[in-house]
Amino acid sequence: MLKELTYFNKILRSNFGRLRLPHKISYVLTYRCNLRCKMCNIWKKPPVTELSLSQIEKFFTQSNRFSWIGITGGEPFLREDLNQIIRIAGENCKELAAIHFATNGTFTDRIIKTVENTLGAKNRKPKLLFTLSIDGTPDLHDNIRGVTGTWNNCMNTFKELKKNKSVGARIGITLSENNLGKFKEIFHSIKNAYPELKFDDINVNIFNKSSFYYNNQDMPGLDSAKVISQIDEILKMDKDTLTINNFLRRKYLKLYKKFIQLKKSPLKCQALSATCILEPQGDLYPCGTYAVKIANIKDYEYNLKRIWSSPLAKKVSVDCAKGKCPSCWSPCDAFSAIGGSLFDFNLWRG
Repeated sequence: MLKELTYFNKILRSNFGRLRLPHKISYVLTYRCNLRCKMCNIWKKPPVTELSLSQIEKFFTQSNRFSWIGITGGEPFLREDLNQIIRIAGENCKELAAIHFATNGTFTDRIIKTVENTLGAKNRKPKLLFTLSIDGTPDLHDNIRGVTGTWNNCMNTFKELKKNKSVGARIGITLSENNLGKFKEIFHSIKNAYPELKFDDINVNIFNKSSFYYNNQDMPGLDSAKVISQIDEILKMDKDTLTINNFLRRKYLKLYKKFIQLKKSPLKCQALSATCILEPQGDLYPCGTYAVKIANIKDYEYNLKRIWSSPLAKKVSVDCAKGKCPSCWSPCDAFSAIGGSLFDFNLWRG
C-alpha cells in the first residue's frame, strides 16, 4: 500500500510541474516479434543489439525511482532472460508499485512461469499487470495478426491469468481499419469464451502511427467519422460500475473525439515530464510517437538522472507540454496525461 500511495503522490505532483525523475518508464525489451500484424511494422525492423542483462542491471541500479515499469516490444516474452530482468527491476526499484506487460499472449507457458517465479521470489513483489491483445473474432484476429491460432492461444493465457487473484489481466483491443465498426462482435466473442468478462477487463486503443517505434508512418489514417461512431457505440455498451480502469478508458475515448478535432493532445502531455520510453538498444525517447532521440543510456553511464536533467530533455518536455510535437492520444501516454490533469477543467467536462 505504501508504494501505491507513493505513486499516487507522484501523479499528484505531476499536475503542478515537471518531476525530478519519471514515475513511469516504458521499456521496449525487444523489437523481435512472432506475429505479422497488419497495423504494425515492428516485426519488419532489422535486428538491433539489445541491452544485455549486465547493462540492464547497471541501469536499474542507478535509475531506480520508478513506480511503474511498462514492459513491451515487439513481443517481450521472446527475451529468454525476462525473469532475470524483472528480478533486477524489483530488487532495485524500491518504490515500484507495478510492472505492466503488453503482450500478444501467445506464449502461455512462459507467461505463467514468469508469474510463478516473480510471485515466489523473496524480494519486494510489485503488482503484475498484463494487457493481452485481441483485435477481432477468432478468424479476424488471426488474419490481422498474421498467424493462425493466435486468438485461441491468447484467450487460453487470459483464462490462466484470471485464475490468479494476485495478477491483473485485461484484454487490449486496438481499433484499426481492419476491425473498425466490429467492436460489439469482438467483445461478445471474448465473452462467449470467458462468460465472466466485464468492461473492466477491457482496454481500448486506437491505431497510432510512429516512424521510429511502430515503423508504420506510411499507413493510411483512420476515417474520423467511423472512429467517432465506434467510440459512441462502445460508450453506449459500457454500463459497468466505476473503476479506475473504466474511468481511464471512458475518458480516453471521450477525449479522443477532442483529439480528432484539435489534432493534438487534448490534455497536457507528460512525456519527459513524468514519463519516457527506452528502446532495446538503450536509446531514450519522450514517447512512442515523437522521433527525437534524447540520449543513449550507455553514453551517460546508465544514469537516467543525468539525461533527465539535460538541456535537451528539459526543452523537449516543454515542447511536448505545449503540443509542439507530432502529438498523439494513445493510452500509454493518454493515461499519464489524465493523471497529470486532475485539476484541468477539460478533463471533467462532457
